[in-house]
Amino acid sequence: MAAVFISHRAADVATAARLGRAVHAVGHAVHLDRWEIRIGDTVPMFMNEALAAANFLVLGHSTLGIHAPWVAQEFLPELATELGHRGIEFLPAILSGTDAPVRLGGRPCTDLTTDWERGVAAILRELN
Repeated sequence: MAAVFISHRAADVATAARLGRAVHAVGHAVHLDRWEIRIGDTVPMFMNEALAAANFLVLGHSTLGIHAPWVAQEFLPELATELGHRGIEFLPAILSGTDAPVRLGGRPCTDLTTDWERGVAAILRELN
């Protein structure tokens, strides 16, 4: 089974945890900050450790967040390339908001806001 790191905005923690439970329920190992960060840990430390162990990064996107064009045009494609070099599959998922992008970092987005079951099924297919 896969090791899956779910990255999300703080405002989307409930949706990220729901996704984490669905992924874990079928046998995958899930790294989610709210489940693993302890007193004395830092977010960057957790992220580095989770990515070192991950096969997949589910990047939770929210259209309620920052809309800087450089993030979608420059940062996310570079992130996807770097993850690919490290053997980590990049899976963007829309966790909240409206007007969701079709692609992020060159990858199609899975929209969990309009049809939860279908979106989770699509992510689970990618993990297998």
